[in-house]
Amino acid sequence: MNFQTQRGAPGNREKDLTKVQDVIVVGAGFSGVCMGIKLLEAGIEDFVILEKTDGIGGTWYKNTYPGAACDVPSHFYCFSFAPNPDWSRVYSPQAEIRDYIEKCSNEYGVTPHIKFNTEIKEFVFDDALSLWTVTLPDGSVIRGRHLVLGSGGLNTPSIPQLKGMETYEGPAFHTATWRSDVDLKDKNIVVIGSAASAVQAVPELAKTCKKVTMFQRTPNYVLPRMDREYTDKEKASFRNSSWKQKFTRWRMFWRFELVLSPMFKKKSAFRERIQRKVKKYIRSAVTDPVLAEKLVPDYDLGCKRILISDDFYAALNRDNVDVNTDGIDHFVSDGIIDKNGTKIEADAVIFATGFDLQKQMLSIDLVGRNGVSLNKLWSENATAYNGCMVNGYPNAYFVTGPNTGVGSTSVVFMIEAQIKFIMDCIKLSGRSKLIEPKEDVLTRQNDTIQKDLENTVWAGSCHSWYKDENGRIHTLYPHTARQFLKERKKLKLDDFKIEEKTTEQMAG
Repeated sequence: MNFQTQRGAPGNREKDLTKVQDVIVVGAGFSGVCMGIKLLEAGIEDFVILEKTDGIGGTWYKNTYPGAACDVPSHFYCFSFAPNPDWSRVYSPQAEIRDYIEKCSNEYGVTPHIKFNTEIKEFVFDDALSLWTVTLPDGSVIRGRHLVLGSGGLNTPSIPQLKGMETYEGPAFHTATWRSDVDLKDKNIVVIGSAASAVQAVPELAKTCKKVTMFQRTPNYVLPRMDREYTDKEKASFRNSSWKQKFTRWRMFWRFELVLSPMFKKKSAFRERIQRKVKKYIRSAVTDPVLAEKLVPDYDLGCKRILISDDFYAALNRDNVDVNTDGIDHFVSDGIIDKNGTKIEADAVIFATGFDLQKQMLSIDLVGRNGVSLNKLWSENATAYNGCMVNGYPNAYFVTGPNTGVGSTSVVFMIEAQIKFIMDCIKLSGRSKLIEPKEDVLTRQNDTIQKDLENTVWAGSCHSWYKDENGRIHTLYPHTARQFLKERKKLKLDDFKIEEKTTEQMAG
């Protein structure tokens, strides 16, 4: 591959969007770019990718906070068909991952199909023409035979509504909307939240800020990342040996399958052993024994997202870092008053409070057959066949829909498996058919998934972003990556309603 970047390439401006597109894709992250590559490989060139930002990379384009990196090793967090021998580290940082997705998009010819700065709120299925239609912000209309939603789950920041927030006069922003124009050097900074983005950002902020106060509501299990740089010799060997890259990826895959996956079962002696070791590690890594006890979780390992870091606990040992577990009472103009009445001065407030997966799931509404809104249908219970298709919404597909999330493997692996399934559906229905799952099949499948999820640690009593307000897990897949792939390897034709379009519809 040629790794020259070409951010925001202008080729999409020349694409004719007045004609009916074979496929409309939403999002230019891993999912959208992979979808574009597979469409081109299949000889399908009449497609457009609608991207709401001005760049390629999805969550890796938007999340630029200090320390942003992936929790999956880079050689497994990439496309299987586009290995990168030049990853700088075992766990590469955000900018490298963003550049990788851009390079794949450019090299495989996807970029000219992307229409940037195009945020979509609604798609409507035209019953008469059997086409999906969307009105763009400029008022123009695009029609497509198939619709693929490739926008990921980590796109809608979750910001708690706290008393007095409107009175605070300093800059306040979420890690996902990082303010690079705000100089934080030698400033007093408050970080609200102690999970994934905080674990990455706090050690970096502590290096330059005068004081960092992190508000922790619930402690997390943070395991050593064991990250390191790849040597020039190692990168050269990856470059010269495709076998070594494949073996490295294979070894990572099986480590996740055989070590991590069993740990998420509800009853796991192995998890209990690891849990004891992690608690011992926390107590040894944090020099203040009182603080250490506040950082030790009281719930089962894996009930909430497991985090990894080599420098988080070391950062908490610094003199210029405080962990506040008293909670926030209210904001004032120049800081925060905690629930003990102590004032914490803040030149800036950073929300490291994660993402709202429920809102993200409903951020784009699909209006299907007979004008039925998917948002209304999903407002209480988001379900989809293979986490991908919903009856009443023909030729519409979600790449990372309900119950496709992972806690024990690479989401890029899951994306590739899902896109293979989507491509099989597109090839089967083509321009002349409509395909959707049967309602009873979808219901049975999701009942089984929910029953299987009850046998995982995720169904425990802890509060996590895996669950909705009713405690239902609509995010995670309860089995292994191998099982996910197996379920999607071959279309089960009896699971679908397949309808021939009329001549008039085909002309559309």
